[in-house]
Amino acid sequence: MDEHLEIERRFFVNLHDEKPWRVGARCTKITQYYLDSSLVTLDGEWLIFNGKSRIVRLSQEQLKLYSDESDWTVRVRFRGEQTTVTLKGRRTYATAVELEWEVERSIAESLIAENDPLFVEKQRFEWRSEDGFLWEVDEFEGGLANLILAEVELPSENTPVRIPPWVGVELTGNHGWSNASLAHRASQFTRD
Repeated sequence: MDEHLEIERRFFVNLHDEKPWRVGARCTKITQYYLDSSLVTLDGEWLIFNGKSRIVRLSQEQLKLYSDESDWTVRVRFRGEQTTVTLKGRRTYATAVELEWEVERSIAESLIAENDPLFVEKQRFEWRSEDGFLWEVDEFEGGLANLILAEVELPSENTPVRIPPWVGVELTGNHGWSNASLAHRASQFTRD
């Protein structure tokens, strides 16, 4: 079960002029699409979309986790050459159940083509702190340009972590600042 838990704290970033998280960091372009979760169902062991498109076969543990959760967010992520489909359960403060699979790009592209989903685009920088934690700093693009958020994944909610000086107000547990919620905001900014 622990391997299917995501525990992360999330923050605004204060500095927009200086960007210390870019120094020596790995940077990746990410586009994340959010599918209508009501169109993602099970057919036996298969996760399917829109009643017909097979996405991935679930293990017995994944089937149980899927059945135990009723409120999934469904994400399709393109990150460099990697393509993943992720189901995230409802977040309780910093913790959420997460099921994730790498899928063929053609499968992900067909899911997007069938749905015309909301999305976010961002550059992600991976920055290692002095206490050894990996911070992911997202600089959003498009309708969310100039928004910068930082998150750090932790082994437990009460793990102490040293907050870098460029990190600002904490957003952990605030569902209005999830990437799925931001995708809704981005679509409002780009409508005619």
